[in-house]
Amino acid sequence: MNEISIISVKELQFLNNKNEYIFIHFGYPSAAKIGVLYNKIKKKERNYLINIFFELTGIDIRVEDMLGKLHVVLLKILVDGTMNNIVISNIAFLPSSFAFLMDNLKKIFDNLKNLENKKVIIVDCDLNDPESVKYLDEYFEK
Repeated sequence: MNEISIISVKELQFLNNKNEYIFIHFGYPSAAKIGVLYNKIKKKERNYLINIFFELTGIDIRVEDMLGKLHVVLLKILVDGTMNNIVISNIAFLPSSFAFLMDNLKKIFDNLKNLENKKVIIVDCDLNDPESVKYLDEYFEK
């Protein structure tokens, strides 16, 4: 069963074995950056993933912005099957952007039949909240 969930930064502590997760878009050395991951994908494969994304969702994704690149990166990780647990920070994205992302992930999970036991966890981060920053620091620095 594939799953998409939203958790608070405080709930990060329940993700015990960090090696079981790929962390994307957190400001810590152990987390991957969207742009870096996207740029590692060869152009031919990017085009393939963009076409697959369209087939699965009916949406012609734009990759000029970080949200579009994030969609391509997530699809690659899901299709490659190297990691079953993806954790993404919503830092600097509008709530509507992540609603769009979640809708598209649901379509991908519904239409890509060979995906099993994939989890995408979105961490609701508020960098203006000192307590949120404290929980992030504690989690990533232990």
